Amino acid sequence: MIFNILIAFILPWIVGILHLYKKDRTIIPLIGTFFCVIAFVVNEFGFYYEFWRIAPFFNQKTLSALPFNLGLYPILASYLIFFIKKTKRPYLMIFSISLFTTFLEMTLVLSGKVVYGNGWNTIWTFFSYIIPYIWVYWYYLHLKKLQIMN
Repeated sequence: MIFNILIAFILPWIVGILHLYKKDRTIIPLIGTFFCVIAFVVNEFGFYYEFWRIAPFFNQKTLSALPFNLGLYPILASYLIFFIKKTKRPYLMIFSISLFTTFLEMTLVLSGKVVYGNGWNTIWTFFSYIIPYIWVYWYYLHLKKLQIMN
C-alpha cells in the first residue's frame, strides 16, 4: 500500500501543486474533483464485476484504489484540460492522455500490481479511460459555457 500512496497519491499531488496549480488555480478544484467522482464510480464497477484487482489485495477491494482515485486520476484529468486549453486540440489530447494512462496501467499489470479478470484486457482499459476523459472534456465545455472556466 505504501507504493500506491507514494506513486499514485503523493507524487501526482506534488507535481500537480508545484506545476499545474501555479499555472491555473481553477483546474484542479473544478476538474480534479469531478474526475475523482468518475474514478470512484468506474473503479467500483470494475471491482464489483471482478474486472480488475489492485495490490495489495485486501478483502475490502476498493481500499487499494483509493490513492489512484484521489491522486493520479484527478491530476491526470486536470492536466488533460490544461493541455486542451494550451493546444486547442481536444480530441488529440484526449486520445493521447488515454494512451498514456493505459500505458501506466499496463506497467502495473506487467508488474503484478494490477490483475485483470472476467475477460478484461488492455483494449477495455483504454476505453475505460477515454470515455471518462471525454466526459470531463464535456464538463469543461459546460463550465466554459457557464463562464466558470475560461
